[in-house]
Amino acid sequence: MCRILALSLTLLVSLSGILAAQNSKTLSVPKAILEANASVKLGIPQGARVLLREVIVFVDNYPDPSLRSFVEPMLKAALTEAGFTVVATAQDVRREIEERRFERESEEVHKGSLPPKGMILRETVELKATVHLVRSARQLGLLLGELRRQRINIGGFYIRKNESGALVFLEVIDNATLTTTAQLVSFATDKDETFTITGTPFGAILLGRDNQRQRDMKALKAAIGHLSSLLKIKLADREPIKGKVLGKVEGVTATYIVINVGRLDGVQKGMRFDVHPVRKVGDELVALPPIAKIRVLIVNDTNSVCDVVEGSVESISEGDEAREIIQEVKVIAK
Repeated sequence: MCRILALSLTLLVSLSGILAAQNSKTLSVPKAILEANASVKLGIPQGARVLLREVIVFVDNYPDPSLRSFVEPMLKAALTEAGFTVVATAQDVRREIEERRFERESEEVHKGSLPPKGMILRETVELKATVHLVRSARQLGLLLGELRRQRINIGGFYIRKNESGALVFLEVIDNATLTTTAQLVSFATDKDETFTITGTPFGAILLGRDNQRQRDMKALKAAIGHLSSLLKIKLADREPIKGKVLGKVEGVTATYIVINVGRLDGVQKGMRFDVHPVRKVGDELVALPPIAKIRVLIVNDTNSVCDVVEGSVESISEGDEAREIIQEVKVIAK
């Protein structure tokens, strides 16, 4: 029996190492992007809930609202792959609540077909994305010059003749103080190597025969792919964070659970977490009440191996939320 447990634990350590390796092996970011973001510190934990508050797209320095519907899903997919939980806007939440209230009060709707009630988690960080599409070296030069006048000094980005370029700014805003805490920049041309971002509508965009639009979309996809990898690097390159830890389940075996937070997130051996199943309710991901408690056995930099101390392994799925259990200390006055 001891041999079986030891073997299972060895396999779990290997699994956590493989997951960490998978997260790092695709983090190839052009040198110019790394240099432009070298001094940026995010200061937010992996698994943080983020709200993409605003997405603005410019084409040759003119706003183009029609491209937001293409850019926003790609940005959300990139944020999700980087380890964030993207929440719905307040308007979307209100609409969903009204629809659910109507359905629950309607006698024509079978109650068994309605999703379970649960808490809707709000954001801890707000993001604002500004995207510039440029189609010539002259336009890129004018844009970089304007940014320098705004004290945003970046370099090393260029495009050749008949290429499209995409410059993406991601502004990180603290939800409590509504102040900008960091700003990342990414750039790519349509000739750059692109990354696979799951869940994007990129294939549908290329159905037309407009070569210029295809170049634009390729540049956008590559720039957002670089941004996703850059976020992963910045999340790993940080000091340990103090306070309550929030993470996700990223691996499940017959005996152990792997969560996507580790030493850099403030996790220590022996810490306990509640596991909340995450289900989709309409367009919103909802964390339901806890179904299990897990305890940390092994801590790596970016993930941890846990065993189940309450509940069952079978009830836990990848993507479920793990919230640190903090014991309240009661002070008794004498």
